Amino acid sequence: MAKLRLYGRVVSLYDTNCYFLENEDTREVVIVDPGGDASRLADLIDQNNATPVAFLLTHGHFDHIMAVNELKARYPSAPIVASVREKMLEDPSINSTPLGDPNYTVHPDVTVDEGDVLTYAGFRFQVLSTPGHTAGSVCYYMENESLLLAGDTLFFASYGRTDLPTGSDEEMQKSRERLYFTLPLNTAVLSGHGRTTTIGQERRIFGIDQ
Repeated sequence: MAKLRLYGRVVSLYDTNCYFLENEDTREVVIVDPGGDASRLADLIDQNNATPVAFLLTHGHFDHIMAVNELKARYPSAPIVASVREKMLEDPSINSTPLGDPNYTVHPDVTVDEGDVLTYAGFRFQVLSTPGHTAGSVCYYMENESLLLAGDTLFFASYGRTDLPTGSDEEMQKSRERLYFTLPLNTAVLSGHGRTTTIGQERRIFGIDQ
């Protein structure tokens, strides 16, 4: 089994968590939600002598994508992976990039949907479709490592807003309930903003387990 080294950086003015999942033996690294500060992220990759093998996007808001094109240009062999349903990636009028680069769009190399399984850097990622924050929001579940890369679907004691384009409060509630009731309680939740939590902790916070 691949040995995981997990680290991250907080990027952009919106304090987005960008995660690095590195295979300690091969130095291959998967980068999740590079939302800004491309040069700083590239320096971190080079300092660790790491080789990016994939960029995983949980959704298409600008604060989760604004470094991916620059990193892709520097490491062209690593594919950009995103949901087939996340059309806002190619539409700056709804991905909120007017707050950053008004013309910023992302064209995924690989599109995924519910139930797809990806293998990068020796790690297995199961794609969970979790609409609500956006129509194409996904989580990446690493069962062997008991990790959920949740984007803005789950935060500590909270969750992402649903009032932006393609968001839906009804879909968000369904997505949250699915995660709460199907994933093991010890699953660590790596959120798009803020601190790490667990499925069990969130169930207690929201009164599911009394």
